[in-house]
Amino acid sequence: MIRTDSLYQTCDNLFAGYPLAAGAVSRDGSRSMVLLLWDGDDARFFALSRGDGEDRPSSVLRPWPAGEAMDIEADGAAAVAHGMPVPRHGALFGWMDGDTVTALVAAYARYTPVSPEPCWATMPLVGTPEARWPPFTDERLFGPWFWDHFRAGRIILLAGLIGATSSTVYWVDTKTDLGSDCCAVARDVRSPEGPVLPRGRYVYYQALRLGKRVPPLKALLADTGKIDLAPRFRRPV
Repeated sequence: MIRTDSLYQTCDNLFAGYPLAAGAVSRDGSRSMVLLLWDGDDARFFALSRGDGEDRPSSVLRPWPAGEAMDIEADGAAAVAHGMPVPRHGALFGWMDGDTVTALVAAYARYTPVSPEPCWATMPLVGTPEARWPPFTDERLFGPWFWDHFRAGRIILLAGLIGATSSTVYWVDTKTDLGSDCCAVARDVRSPEGPVLPRGRYVYYQALRLGKRVPPLKALLADTGKIDLAPRFRRPV
């Protein structure tokens, strides 16, 4: 975590140091991120917004998902100084084993009745031994370990890799069979830089541990309701 004597500077550093936690620029020009603050064995969440003021950027802190703005110089000091940025909603990462992705990590930071707190889903490639799953698979709360793995190259952002494909990487509704959605990759996706996203089925780890029957890849790819992920991650021209 970045710490300075100035909470104002700390806000600047959070947005500069954790760009993958910041959401897209809104209509008013502001950006926001979700911060996790440990409270014993539990956690509290806050939304930190950064906008362009007349003289310098301004920061606003609110309890997540909704609440009155907090004074960053007072009540919000602990959240800003010690909070851990959570990856932005909808981000999809890959866990690397050598140059190969062996698990997906999907981030969720938008409130829904089903997911009332920011969370993530670890989805190993079917057939990958549990010993090779990400070491944080059983972690209950998000932590600095994620960003440590990211900076070490063990976790990579998959937006560019998937965005360059077409009719290859799909999100499939398998809640009835598995209790959660899954990801189906029709063929190996290779990056010029080296990482490979292998063909196969990526399933929420708890469904795999429970031994639930995963539909064959052919059946998942034949699902008429599947969603091609490429347009979601494709950069606008």
